[in-house]
Amino acid sequence: MGERNVIAFFRTERQAKKAVQQLKAQGFETVDCSRFSLSPKEDGSDLDNPIAEPPSSLSTITGAPVTSRDAGILKAADIHSSGMADGSDEFGAEDLSVTVVTDEEHFEKAEAILKQMGGRL
Repeated sequence: MGERNVIAFFRTERQAKKAVQQLKAQGFETVDCSRFSLSPKEDGSDLDNPIAEPPSSLSTITGAPVTSRDAGILKAADIHSSGMADGSDEFGAEDLSVTVVTDEEHFEKAEAILKQMGGRL
């Protein structure tokens, strides 16, 4: 049987760590929890000064460290910069991923555990 990967995204570290613990308790050996950035990491040494020069993007006005056009577009589209938040209780990005490598036989069990623990597949 071949290997299968299951990836679930979480909003909080607590949820992600609980999912990892549950998966390992159920016998899954290859489980990884990683945090990732929704935008590219870059050197913020030449940030725009909104008083002395025009800002390069909306996100620079809100204090986000942006030094390139592409990163500025990504940050400006974020609900925290754009003001497009809907007021829901779900605050924060799903910037944590839990990855499970398993075989075909246990694939659905891994999916079920991740869903039960609050992950979005």
